[in-house]
Parts: sequence; C-alpha cells; structure tokens
Amino acid sequence: MCDTNQPNGPVLGDAEAAPSESEACEVRSAADAVRRAKLELEKAQKLYDEVRQEAAKRIEEVRNTTVGDLIDGTLETVRKRPALGLGLAALAGFFFGRLFRR
Repeated sequence: MCDTNQPNGPVLGDAEAAPSESEACEVRSAADAVRRAKLELEKAQKLYDEVRQEAAKRIEEVRNTTVGDLIDGTLETVRKRPALGLGLAALAGFFFGRLFRR
C-alpha cells in the first residue's frame, strides 16, 4: 500500500526531479479507479442490453396481441380468480359511473 505520510513532490536539494513514491502511488491509485470504473461500466452495459432486449421482445408481443387474445386472457383470469374479477368489475363500474355522470 502507498504511504500517505510522505511529502508530495521533490525534496529541496534533490539533484533530480524524479517522481516521488507518493506521486507514483497517486498514479497507481488513479489507474485502479479507472480500471474499476471500466468494470462497472461493462456491467452496466450488459444490464442495459438485457433490459433493452427484454423490452423489445415485450413490445413485439403487445403488437401481436389482438382484442380477442385480451378477452380470452381476461375470461381465463376471471375463471381462475372470481373474487378478483368481481372486484375489478365493481371498480370499472364505479369509474364509468363517475365518468358518465350528469
């Protein structure tokens, strides 16, 4: 690990202006940060591609769905869960009643 207690820059009296150990440490630290950012960006890119493909697939499914398919799906759901169907019918009735009230 890098020692953070060392002074930054060359010490007075040094004949050469070579990078100090602390400067080299800072460069290594920055390189590590860039490497980690690259890995995170690659992970995010993979996730984005998966989500985009799934969304495109679902959009295509919706485009290919007909009104008859929707009605069949609704009837099947009501057969499986009659209480849910009754609740949704009551909610739809309330909504349309409020919508078309005089």
